Amino acid sequence: MTRRIVLVVLITLAVASLTAMGPGGQDRHCVVRLAASGPGNEPGAVATLEEDLGCYATYAEALAVGSGGAIELPPDTSPATLTQPTLDQGPSDATTSVLIGTEYTLTFYNGSSKSYFASETCSATVSWEVSYVGDAWNDDFESGKGFGGCNHNKKFQDSNFGGASLTCTPNCTDYGTLRNQVSSLRWKP
Repeated sequence: MTRRIVLVVLITLAVASLTAMGPGGQDRHCVVRLAASGPGNEPGAVATLEEDLGCYATYAEALAVGSGGAIELPPDTSPATLTQPTLDQGPSDATTSVLIGTEYTLTFYNGSSKSYFASETCSATVSWEVSYVGDAWNDDFESGKGFGGCNHNKKFQDSNFGGASLTCTPNCTDYGTLRNQVSSLRWKP
């Protein structure tokens, strides 16, 4: 009986890791736009729904789509090398869709990624939250970066901001005990 359970767990983990990859086992870079759905769980927080904008072969492609073309990066830009100063070099009128964070399936900003865009940066009056990262990404993130003034990024073990948590200021190369355990997210200034 125990061997069957272990086998089922191993098969489930293998399928989950393949879902985070594109064809041929290559990393995929997905992007969503957060749409406000009401007040969040704490003052100033905005609860959101995700609008799926697709997955792409390169991180640069994903960010171009998420920003409506405002973010133009060389095709070889990797999640590990992107910084806020690089983003700040883009057009100053790119305010309709702001990159606030990217989550990665491996430590040190490697693997597949999911980037989150919002209508405005984090500020003293606005923070963003996702109560559930979705079935395809649940318990899959291992590292993350914050952008757009979102300098305190909290990762939660359970959906709806429950369980153990970790705050990145704004980046974490490794979620440690929360590695492959993240189910909800919050970005704050």
